[in-house]
Amino acid sequence: MTEDQSSQQPGPQGYPPQYEDEINLIDLLRVLWKWKWLIIGGTLICAVAVMGITMVKYPTNYVTGCTISLNFPGIEKHQNPDETLFEKEQIITPAILTRASVFLREKDRGFPEKDMRGMIAIEAVMPLEVQEKIHAAEKKGGSFPFFPNQFKLSLTLQQTGDFLEGGEAQLLLSIVNEYRKEFEKKYGEELLVAINFPADFLATSDYLDTVKTFKVKTVSFIKFLDSKIEKAGFFRSQKTGHSFVDIKDQFTLLNDIDISETDAIINTLKLTKDKDNLINQYNHRIRIIDTTRKKKESEALVARKLLKEMRQSERYGFTTPKGEGGEKGASLVLDTSFIKDLVKEDSSALLLKTALQAEIEAKNLAVDKEFLEEEIVLLRQKEKEKEKEKEKENIDHVKTALKNIESKIVILSKSASELNKEYLCSLIGNAVQVVQDPETITTREKSLKMITLLAGVVALFMFIFLAFFIEYIKNATRSTKQTK
Repeated sequence: MTEDQSSQQPGPQGYPPQYEDEINLIDLLRVLWKWKWLIIGGTLICAVAVMGITMVKYPTNYVTGCTISLNFPGIEKHQNPDETLFEKEQIITPAILTRASVFLREKDRGFPEKDMRGMIAIEAVMPLEVQEKIHAAEKKGGSFPFFPNQFKLSLTLQQTGDFLEGGEAQLLLSIVNEYRKEFEKKYGEELLVAINFPADFLATSDYLDTVKTFKVKTVSFIKFLDSKIEKAGFFRSQKTGHSFVDIKDQFTLLNDIDISETDAIINTLKLTKDKDNLINQYNHRIRIIDTTRKKKESEALVARKLLKEMRQSERYGFTTPKGEGGEKGASLVLDTSFIKDLVKEDSSALLLKTALQAEIEAKNLAVDKEFLEEEIVLLRQKEKEKEKEKEKENIDHVKTALKNIESKIVILSKSASELNKEYLCSLIGNAVQVVQDPETITTREKSLKMITLLAGVVALFMFIFLAFFIEYIKNATRSTKQTK
């Protein structure tokens, strides 16, 4: 029986013979066992070599990180308290890093500050459920808006010893503290428009000018307090118990009672430090009133003339041509349809309204002029009467009242300023917090375990294949020799 015949076995009736050409599992195991040291040794050598190359190419990084939380009005909209756009990079600006690393430069004058800026990074912290919602929205082609208020601040080093022991954590906390100081200074120390007067204000200013200044200051300050009340509501000071509403009420009473009463006394008694100067001011105002009054009277005259001619043209259906039936150029050629197209309302009503308003303003200006003329007469009569004693008493009373008003304005404005500082501090007192203390972990750009494991698996299959190949070559060589 030949070798080919010995590999055949008769099959069942009607079926071809079966061939035993399947590989025996025992033979495979014997080959693996025979070349086990080659397989194991080669796999280990390859895995160790890949591990060494990976460690050299991707060195270990020592990352120290801490998590901070920002809690201030506007962060939920990604805005600063002043409604400007918030950017996480403002936490690690060059100025903040320079101030935060002072303690390192003091210990090491050769400290590389520029290199440190490349070591610091900051990234937003997103909860897992938010990340899932963002991914789900992206799959649907949409978006899920989320404005984080927690951020991770990290310092990456490639070797230990770059800082003193604990210097990494100290540097991160110093950065947070410097940002907190800058934030509180920028948004927590907003100065109210505190009212201050020059030391010689009352001595150099006339009584009427002083009262006018007081009125302007108090009215503008009341408007400012209204804006603070709109934001702060009924916020009260923990120190004084005052609120912006209380201070506004005191300013209102001061303006409506004290300042108004003093103003009435000054105007009634015609108190002034320089009567000639006041008379000159009145005369100047009279000239301005005369000029304005004449303009208004001319405006009313023109409006009535236009109204009269427009009504005549509408009644007779024609206009008086230039040079006919009277003095050349005396009449105006008016087109009623043009005027109606020019304005949306009735033309005659518009002209009548204009004429009436101009006449009313002209009469009011005439009354103002008459009042000022009477004031000038009274001032001159008072100069002739020389009621020095009575005038001195009134002046002393007004001086005392003005001094008290000035003092109250300054005190109230300072109280409002302190209250505003306390209110702002309550808003940003816990604006910057460290929610996770600094801790150091070792990382690598590429996973050493995964690369080594992958290299070991590839090397294992490669050397198993090599063992079978070598065994096949040997068996083939042996069979060739036996055949020969």
